[in-house]
Amino acid sequence: MSKVFISYSSKDKEFVKQLATDLRMREGIDAWLDQWEINPGDKIPEMIEAGLSKADFFILVLSPDSVNSQWIEYERQTWLGYAT
Repeated sequence: MSKVFISYSSKDKEFVKQLATDLRMREGIDAWLDQWEINPGDKIPEMIEAGLSKADFFILVLSPDSVNSQWIEYERQTWLGYAT
């Protein structure tokens, strides 16, 4: 099963949750979504890096809110480090 990491702005969370659910249910793709993978008390950067390191693919959801997000830039840069 392919694994995909989804990077997005929290303002787009409803759209992204539906996307991740559709990927899992309709396509059989294991979508990593912070809402599902990060629990209270977890170290967020470590959890993100773990999710990125295990992902086969990276989906970057672009929106007016996401293009200025520091977290999305962090995730993108981290993914590029793993992809090389």
